[in-house]
Amino acid sequence: MNQKKSLRNCPICQEENGEILHTQNFVLPEGHPLSNGYDILCCDRCGFVYADTTVSQKDYDIFYTKLSKYEDKKTATGGGESPYDAARIQKTAECIAEFLPDKSVRILDIGCANGGLLGYLKKLGYNNLCGLEPSPICAETTKQKYDIETYTGSMFELPHSLGVFDVIILSHVLEHIQDVSSVLTNLKDILDKNGILYAEVPDAKRYLNFYVSPFHYFDTEHINHFSLKFLEKLLMLANFTIIGRGEKEFELHSGTIYPAIWVMARLLNRKIQLNLDLDSELGNNIIKYLKHSEEDFDTQAIDELVLNCEKIIVWGIGSSTMRLLANSSLSQANIIAFVDSNPKYWGEYLVDKPIISPEELKNKTETILITSKIYGQEILTQIINELNLKNKVVIA
Repeated sequence: MNQKKSLRNCPICQEENGEILHTQNFVLPEGHPLSNGYDILCCDRCGFVYADTTVSQKDYDIFYTKLSKYEDKKTATGGGESPYDAARIQKTAECIAEFLPDKSVRILDIGCANGGLLGYLKKLGYNNLCGLEPSPICAETTKQKYDIETYTGSMFELPHSLGVFDVIILSHVLEHIQDVSSVLTNLKDILDKNGILYAEVPDAKRYLNFYVSPFHYFDTEHINHFSLKFLEKLLMLANFTIIGRGEKEFELHSGTIYPAIWVMARLLNRKIQLNLDLDSELGNNIIKYLKHSEEDFDTQAIDELVLNCEKIIVWGIGSSTMRLLANSSLSQANIIAFVDSNPKYWGEYLVDKPIISPEELKNKTETILITSKIYGQEILTQIINELNLKNKVVIA
């Protein structure tokens, strides 16, 4: 067992010591505010699993404000642009609505992205809606598309004019937060004394059941890995009582199923006594997922490109590429450029190579390497049918 004193206390019980389950490394674009690596720790006291990163909450806020991937409507979730995302949002809205018979309740969606969930709640008849989103572009999209009051801001610096809400939604937010306990404390200032919180996060206990690719669930952004038990514990420690819970799965993309858990909780005006004895189920399941990832880590296609000294263009600078640059022979490849659909990265550099737009590929003949397992076929279709390129394409 490889034990360490953590750089970041356990988000559930604040314990300082944990067991290192895995060390994850990345190579990031120049000036990127997040971490180029961290240990995945399992807390010695309670068994929660989290990324032991030194990146501050302020840096995460900068990332979601300036480099948000959720602005890209083609691949981002949260706006309901794809049929898969629309179906996910509809089911989430209907689940929330089951607990809210009064359509006049004031609802705040924190981290609302492009406003898809708020838009569907509006379809269901809720007329007192508000969004809070760190990305100014996403906030403006929500405002314009759905005519819903939306603020640009962070949970750590709440706009003064927000007011108080009957319901707050944190859908796929808590897994991104460095200082989770502070978030829940701050939210009590804007949640009615008997208010309701809906929280939904990925289900880390079932990562192996819904395997995508090696270490897929350990990226630069997801730093808290919840099971249903630990999500409940987090909220109960913040004086919430659980009034609804469940597991769910949704199709993230064609053939890619994503596991999630949700909790509906009501704020109490008293502390809840809670047992924080060691729960090893989550850690054991993640160890199995890590073992499978190690056995499945196959970089033969990249190794052949390196061996043949082929000039390549790498499509995508997301976590897949960042992970491969740090943990495979990709860093030794003859890369001439990276391509990404997020315009905020255009003109920037990764391993001293330029990041360009898809349109700039039209005059290039080099082999294109696609690193994304989820969107690989969609990118291939874009290359062939939309850009009309004849380049050799390799999917890692």
